Amino acid sequence: MSEQTVQRSPNGVEKQTNVTASTPTQTGVVDEVVMVIERGEAQPVALGNIEKGLTALWQAAGKPRPGEAEPPVSRACVFNLVICVTGQENLPDVTETIAQITWGYPCRAIVLVRQPDDTTNQLSAAISAHCQLPTSTGKRVCCEQITIVGSGSAAEGLWSLVLPLLVPDLPVVLWWPSDPDLSSHQFARLLEVADSLMVDSRTFANPTQTFARMAEISHSEYTDTSFSDLCWARLTPWRALLAQFFDIPRYLPYLQQVDRVEIDYEAPNDDNNPNFSEALLMVGWLAKLLGWQPAFNLQRRGMDAQLILNQNGSPLTVLLHGHNHRTDELGGITQVRLVARQSLPDNTHRNATFTVSLAEDYERATLTVEEDGSPASSRSAMIARRSRTDLLCENLSVMGRDLLYEEALELAGEFSQK
Repeated sequence: MSEQTVQRSPNGVEKQTNVTASTPTQTGVVDEVVMVIERGEAQPVALGNIEKGLTALWQAAGKPRPGEAEPPVSRACVFNLVICVTGQENLPDVTETIAQITWGYPCRAIVLVRQPDDTTNQLSAAISAHCQLPTSTGKRVCCEQITIVGSGSAAEGLWSLVLPLLVPDLPVVLWWPSDPDLSSHQFARLLEVADSLMVDSRTFANPTQTFARMAEISHSEYTDTSFSDLCWARLTPWRALLAQFFDIPRYLPYLQQVDRVEIDYEAPNDDNNPNFSEALLMVGWLAKLLGWQPAFNLQRRGMDAQLILNQNGSPLTVLLHGHNHRTDELGGITQVRLVARQSLPDNTHRNATFTVSLAEDYERATLTVEEDGSPASSRSAMIARRSRTDLLCENLSVMGRDLLYEEALELAGEFSQK
């Protein structure tokens, strides 16, 4: 037989592999243990027997084998993870991500697969397991995945199947990998049972509109639900590097008078409606920390955009520049530049430019300061590329509301409404 495992290589890359070992042929539930737990295959199950099937499966897996004092498998679960995707073609990628997440965050994953264009109008379900490498005691820690596929009209009622399948008294995280339809009944009912919502605003068709609606939701009927965004996690190293400039006391006064902010980002070629959600969140973060307020609507010009903010009564220009260097990182920031000045005792000004620029290998950044009267200075810093699993795990590590993110989100949503 073979067991499905998740391994982390020395460079941090995780992958799913199959490890083969021989076993005698068995029957009944034990066959399902071999197939589901040790081979990592999905086992079809009747909708009404999902919980019963899982219980029988884990009971059989929890019994010691002949000649062994303890069972080789241990079941683990610290939260419920509910995922909603459209189309079976997205299921393998989501399943692989779940297997990687459970390395550090074991959970019960409930995957809802919507196929609204399928005319069969039926529901089907399957159970599977994700197991880590054996520990020093030889025991594997495993957790479970329940997959429910809804076709045609049945796709709209998938939410009703979730509540009975949740592990009681554990947090519920709702992960919506694609652009969420915030006005849909399905989304609203799933959000009602969730303690946390995770989205990826790189998938948003209209970032400012969706940001505004998410902010509205978070301040209304879902005040106890935490909201998070993979793009916010992508900005973590950028925010840290920008803040480092102003850890130096002589540069801190420049934050009182920022004249211009320029952000370069990866945009699709010839796209008149690009997604610059990361850039908007970056501006929202700066605006929250420095007290800037939206003044005029965001103006789009193809891949570029311009925004005017109110900085203590003075206009501040924000420019977003789109380019096409890396199409596999669409929406990703590649450079942030702050142009600022500070007043001197003789009523003159000193100008300075602070730049964080991503290197061509996308794993290093160059931090540069150009100040009047001083030679330009620069240094390098690591800014490692992270997988979707890494970003999800960063968000999962924050159990509770991230008020700074929510405030940046609210400002980002206001940029097109003034």
